[in-house]
Amino acid sequence: MAEQPLSDREIFALLDQAVDLFRGQKAETEGGEAVMEMFIKNTDFIQRAMLIMLAENRPQSGNEP
Repeated sequence: MAEQPLSDREIFALLDQAVDLFRGQKAETEGGEAVMEMFIKNTDFIQRAMLIMLAENRPQSGNEP
């Protein structure tokens, strides 16, 4: 059985959950700390881009109106 494709809003929410896993955490090494910071910053950038796309009502695949 194939799963339903994720809507843009569902993707946005999942990205938020992923960031929450790292937010407020401290890494054991400087390298780990840098990776977490980069992940949070990059994910924030991706989410901002998604919000712009949603606000502009760009065509979307799937069940989105």
